[in-house]
Amino acid sequence: MLALSCAAVLITPEAAAAPFNSATLRRIIDGREVFIDRRQASVNETADRGQELSTGSSRAEVLFDRRALGFLGKNSLIRLGEDCFRLDRGQVLVNGPQNTCLGSKVLGIRGTTYVLSVQDNGTYELAVLSGEASVGDAVHESKTEDSQDILSMYPTLNPVIGFGSSAWGGNASGETLGEAAGLILGDASFFMPLSQSLGSNLLYSYTTASSNFDAAWGASTELGYKWFNPDNRSISSVLMGYDGWDSAGCFQSQLALGGLWQKGRWQFGVNGGIPLDQCVNNLGYAIGQIGIPIADVGDQSITLSLSPYVLYGIGESFGGGRIGVNVPIGNQVMLSTYGQYDNLLDTVIGGQISYRFATKGGFVDDPNLQRPSASSPMPWQAREFNTGSPMQIAMGPKRESSPPQAAEKVQISEMTNLIGNTDTLVQLKAGEEATFSPEGVLLNQKMMSKDRFSQLIIETMSGQNLLPESHAINLVYKKLYGVPDVTLLSILGSDWLIAARTPYPRLRGANNLVVPNNKLPKTEKTYVCSTSGNYRKYYQTGNSMGVSNIADATRFQTTSNTGSCSGKLAGSSGQDATSPEFI
Repeated sequence: MLALSCAAVLITPEAAAAPFNSATLRRIIDGREVFIDRRQASVNETADRGQELSTGSSRAEVLFDRRALGFLGKNSLIRLGEDCFRLDRGQVLVNGPQNTCLGSKVLGIRGTTYVLSVQDNGTYELAVLSGEASVGDAVHESKTEDSQDILSMYPTLNPVIGFGSSAWGGNASGETLGEAAGLILGDASFFMPLSQSLGSNLLYSYTTASSNFDAAWGASTELGYKWFNPDNRSISSVLMGYDGWDSAGCFQSQLALGGLWQKGRWQFGVNGGIPLDQCVNNLGYAIGQIGIPIADVGDQSITLSLSPYVLYGIGESFGGGRIGVNVPIGNQVMLSTYGQYDNLLDTVIGGQISYRFATKGGFVDDPNLQRPSASSPMPWQAREFNTGSPMQIAMGPKRESSPPQAAEKVQISEMTNLIGNTDTLVQLKAGEEATFSPEGVLLNQKMMSKDRFSQLIIETMSGQNLLPESHAINLVYKKLYGVPDVTLLSILGSDWLIAARTPYPRLRGANNLVVPNNKLPKTEKTYVCSTSGNYRKYYQTGNSMGVSNIADATRFQTTSNTGSCSGKLAGSSGQDATSPEFI
């Protein structure tokens, strides 16, 4: 009686399984061989119930009712039904909440990414990359009132605060390097994501401040945009900002511009500063950068940077070069050092240590890591019957007696038999794969090897957009096999999440540059030599006693701040010493 009561609730019209209404093409790669009912399709076209979606030598990204994302492999075909789609050939990766029909069995999934393949002999291979799955006798699950939009499930970056210290020194003023002038500064920074979309586009602001807690201080701010290109797994960024810092006798300010392109942790960038002030010692610059990964440290790399640059100031241009090393220590600490040389600033060395932490406990906020437990096909175990909107994928031979759009109803007698049959339940966790017969009977179940897991990621996700669960899959891989290699980290978006929250490095000693005092143009100053006292006499050549009127005095020029009156005597006796008096 209890079983009958439960079944009666579950098969009410409101509890009918949510259908797979449509599949919209979001992206086509490797050519244009994607078809809807054998007609060539284009991006943003939609296949509806009763239609088939297939590929030739191309691959496609598909959005199912905004509840799930699918990557359809080459030479694959799916048929959309009223309550399900069935995979007739090929391979598909699916990220999103849904149920899948394997013959007479149901694969219950929630918050899961899996790869489903049809073999030549009609058997099915199912591999779970993230989440959990349960396979049992076929039942329908309930309609969801609050199904989440899969496109809203991408991880986002949290704001980041940083503290550290930087130092630099140089012999530009003529001292030896050991006596070089420089600064040791305390640094603070704040990184703020302003807009994030689809896990691969970021608009941000970045603000820094530095001071030696005495007379030297400076601040900068920038607005930047970064994006991930799935075609070649590259990361690009552009920025525009403002720098201001206190300099002796004048406040310096400049417009900062820059861009950076990264692939495989190699970096190619350029940035520069355009002076906005009227300071006589202002200095504009343009710097190119080549970053070379020289050693992997966890999911990051130690980077060697080679940076040719051009400085412009006091009406001249000066070329030079800089070499630097950046060493990440975990996800929060970064050590950097550099050295440079040019004919204006001579030799400069500097470095920085910084510590960064997120304001919400972690750099990445991933809603997929707080999923409910996997749904079960057993009605007394599946809480999602009243809270979820699962979809179904039908697998196995199509029943000719049923119309393509007809939904198969579950009878109360079938539900009663199902409640008493718990031995058919098969559970798969992330990292497991299983083989099923065309009728959905389990043939084999095992843990995937590291190579097999890696192969599935490369086959299905290479060249595709990031998935909402790409970060979760990365964490599963780390837990099972250790840190993925560089190729997998780039495919799964780990490199993107790190690069996106790491602004272009702009250090006070490296980017806020001025012309040294000893390199400024020399201005001639005029002075006369005069005696001291109330009745001054001014030196005049050929007049031993000098003159009383400054206009008649002999004038001298110098480029320094001091003049010399040695041997230039004046006064009533002609023996009084004189000193410089600038006019």
